[in-house]
Amino acid sequence: MHRAKSVRPLTGRTLALGALGGAIATLLALPLAWMLGALFMVLAVSLLGVTTAVDKRLHCLAIATLGVFIGQRVDAGELAQLAAWYPSVIAMLLYMALLLVGGGALFMRGGVAPLNALFCAFPGSMNTALVLAERAGGDVRWIAISHSMRLAVVVSSAALMAALLVDEVAMADDAGLLTVDLLWWLLAPASWWLGRRLRLPLAEFLGPLVVSALLTSLGVPLTLPSVCLLPTFLILGSSIGSRFSSTSLRRVVKVGRVGLLFALFAVALAAGVALLVAFITELGFVAVLLALLPGGVGEMAVIAVAVDVDPVYVVSHHVLRLLLLIALTPLMLRWVRARYGEAAPGS
Repeated sequence: MHRAKSVRPLTGRTLALGALGGAIATLLALPLAWMLGALFMVLAVSLLGVTTAVDKRLHCLAIATLGVFIGQRVDAGELAQLAAWYPSVIAMLLYMALLLVGGGALFMRGGVAPLNALFCAFPGSMNTALVLAERAGGDVRWIAISHSMRLAVVVSSAALMAALLVDEVAMADDAGLLTVDLLWWLLAPASWWLGRRLRLPLAEFLGPLVVSALLTSLGVPLTLPSVCLLPTFLILGSSIGSRFSSTSLRRVVKVGRVGLLFALFAVALAAGVALLVAFITELGFVAVLLALLPGGVGEMAVIAVAVDVDPVYVVSHHVLRLLLLIALTPLMLRWVRARYGEAAPGS
């Protein structure tokens, strides 16, 4: 209870800083201004020594709202196209393997212990990597900083590249009133709770997405104006930026330099693989790029919706990758320990 009370004023201050960044980015006509502006503003003040934080429950609620929003755009018939997307699914598996091997080697060359290097090189889902690393005895400090660098670089790069390659960046043009107000506001937290009860991975995202998609398929109207997503953008951007709180610039330079190299490697490799897939198939480059980039399911889904890329396509690839990572982690841990021994993880 005490911790929750202490986070509340920090959350308010962090979101206020994020809103300032979003307003400045809007004036500068930057793409996805309320997410990127908030991200960069909160990141900058965090590195300057200002303590920032966003209540985890609020962050999860934003992800749940995003899941409901995307779910209402899911066409059940599109799920049958998964087999037709096999070229990018194969590319995603290859990309995941290259990131794990190449990233792990990069982190170890930078002085990171093998066990920590494995989780630092996880292609996506910072929260999952931290939970699994803590259970395995890893040093979550290294892993958190590395994944924060990855998130900041990948999300920013994805938004900017998508904006440059798409004629218009805007949310949906449905500016009508909410058709089912009460249902809408209850749906996000209720379906998040249901996802947790069903033990779904990424319950705060997949639970609302699945419930929203089912209701939409049954004909229940769930239309909301685009302006309702602004708080979601703001919370997501501020939350990513606040991950650098209480981290000195000197330490970020020292610890995060390898994470920065890994993030750049991940973006460059994703762009190359996406270009190859787009060249040999009819899949669009931006769509494949968003499906590959390890920027987090929610963040990549936001960008997909913003640039009018099918969110079902993007989300399905990220969810498959997450499930594979969770399933393969015990095998990867056994391999790392067999090869490098059971020594306690260092930096």
